[in-house]
Amino acid sequence: MADSLALAAGQLSLNAWQGKWGEVLGILEYSPSLINHVSQKKGYSALHQAAWHGADLTIIGRLLQYGADTQLKTHEQQTAYDIAVKKHAQREDLRFVLYPASRTLAQLMRKIFAQGMPELMHYPDKLLMDNLVMLLSDEVCVSPTSSAKERFYAAFMAMTGTPLSTPFERHASIPPNWWVDTDYWRDEFLPQLLELEKCKSCIPLEHSWATIGDLLTPDHSGWGLRGDPWLWMEMRKSLSRVPLPDTLKDLTALLRNVVLARTNSTMLDDDAVYVPRFCRGGMSSGHISLRFWEQKGIPAIVQRAEWLREMWGTGERG
Repeated sequence: MADSLALAAGQLSLNAWQGKWGEVLGILEYSPSLINHVSQKKGYSALHQAAWHGADLTIIGRLLQYGADTQLKTHEQQTAYDIAVKKHAQREDLRFVLYPASRTLAQLMRKIFAQGMPELMHYPDKLLMDNLVMLLSDEVCVSPTSSAKERFYAAFMAMTGTPLSTPFERHASIPPNWWVDTDYWRDEFLPQLLELEKCKSCIPLEHSWATIGDLLTPDHSGWGLRGDPWLWMEMRKSLSRVPLPDTLKDLTALLRNVVLARTNSTMLDDDAVYVPRFCRGGMSSGHISLRFWEQKGIPAIVQRAEWLREMWGTGERG
């Protein structure tokens, strides 16, 4: 058994090096555990080779579905993203789908609930789920060495005022006194979350739980005015519970409305709109370029959605 797996690993590395993706996927179908196998000479996985060859998004998508690790580095300390940027600087699609960001706790929570919510989950717990997903949706300031368990305990305490270790006592949940089931969150949900968290860099975005907010990672490569990146980050969090619309046209319309609402504007035709909450320093501090959003920001987000559809093999719908 070990000999046959070693032979398959060698064939996988050779075919990936040659860009023979049909053969690569055929090997992975029978030996999916080899998805992050690396070559001896350079430490290249199949995903590294796909980045080097500039493979199309359907191939990248299949490798990610098998659990390819976007943070895995070669012997020269390069991720697949690094290789793609160096070899195919013009391929913005590869920059997006290979970006080496781990799944956030909020994304992992969405994945769990997309697989099915408990039949007897009560309204207070559903409300808490939404609040926790919003709270944990952006990890820009999270230390890479932080404990997922400690973060979840702290988030639970922040949202409920109750330590997660508290045994659950059933009460009548009558507003404003809603009681959440600490036993469920501690003994059933958290173990699932922590198990997924162990492989968070090997879990791709999936159609069943992806949201518009997911399209805003990584940040855009350029901005109009100083306030634009802060609006981008605000939208990333606020749209973390909004599913992807069926069509790109609907997505465009939704994004336009979100930008207008968050800047208290009626048309995307102003060069500079002042929004006090985005004052974070700089010459154009607090100013939003609505023309940037109309001409570059929104089209870039919609383009990312199109790349995801291509990677998933879903195409345009509606």
